Amino acid sequence: MSEHLRPDILGRLRTRCGGAGQGSTAVVQSEQNPLYVELNTRLVKLLNPASDILDRLAGTAILLALVDVDSLEDKQKFRITQQTKTQLAGSEMAISNEAVAIYKKLIEKRWASVMSSVETEVNRCLEWLGSERNEVRRMTALRVIEVLCSNHLVPLHSYLTKFFATLSNPLRDQRSEIRVAAARTLGACMGLIPMSERNVRNPGLNFLYEELQRNFQMASVEGYHGALLVSQELLQHGGMYMQSHFGQVCDMALKLKEYRDPIVHKAAIALLPVLARYSPQEFTRVNTGSSESMMGRACNYLITLSRTSDRDRAAAFLALGNIAQFCSTEYR
Repeated sequence: MSEHLRPDILGRLRTRCGGAGQGSTAVVQSEQNPLYVELNTRLVKLLNPASDILDRLAGTAILLALVDVDSLEDKQKFRITQQTKTQLAGSEMAISNEAVAIYKKLIEKRWASVMSSVETEVNRCLEWLGSERNEVRRMTALRVIEVLCSNHLVPLHSYLTKFFATLSNPLRDQRSEIRVAAARTLGACMGLIPMSERNVRNPGLNFLYEELQRNFQMASVEGYHGALLVSQELLQHGGMYMQSHFGQVCDMALKLKEYRDPIVHKAAIALLPVLARYSPQEFTRVNTGSSESMMGRACNYLITLSRTSDRDRAAAFLALGNIAQFCSTEYR
């Protein structure tokens, strides 16, 4: 399906299926409706694993359109849920991306057919992350857990310990895309922790900080990048927890800001404004035995970088602008 035609075609499909407008016919109001039977028959063929990837993408696009139809019966919702879960288990990243988008919408709509199988889906994702070598499935598992945790589903609170332990390996995976996805998932998982429990007594956050230190001590690209990513998520989602570790993370960011690998180098630069936002007072304070504050050291480096590196100029300016915004009161 052509990209420029897809929105128009799918919009008409939603209208036709939903029965919107006076005098229109709702295709999916009944399982026995011939139009729905024909639509589902074609959809099954499109989503068949043996079909061409473009056909399967068209199938997932139709599924996404059907999810928005308000007149669906429970049987139809169940069928869409099962078809979506089947596509999640595929080995094509493009199909996986579309299936995750559909699954996210199903969770947001709280369909009974999907809510009743949340824990089954979580266990499948944990299994893929623990033993599956299919990179697409591992990425899918991370994104599905992120979707589930972002919607703050109550049953997932009991999985936090498993989530944190299972994410340890993806956070130092050889592929940077897996590490970044794992970090996003970690942030979503931390959102399940009550704000009152995000402190130094929380065993889960202590485990994550210990993992951060282990990653840093690996002294590898994967370890350094993982440590920086976990630091960022702890600063953004860990509440008061990082107050006692603020200085150590500042030192780590300064140490890695000129690291030879561009992925680590960029992650260190990106961490600087996150530190400034977390604690502007500490970021601008001149510590005993030092001639300048963390902000001074960071900004001097970023200014130099913006003048000398074409590759990093945009990132340096962005970091400087954010630091200026977050520390404006202290700076004045």
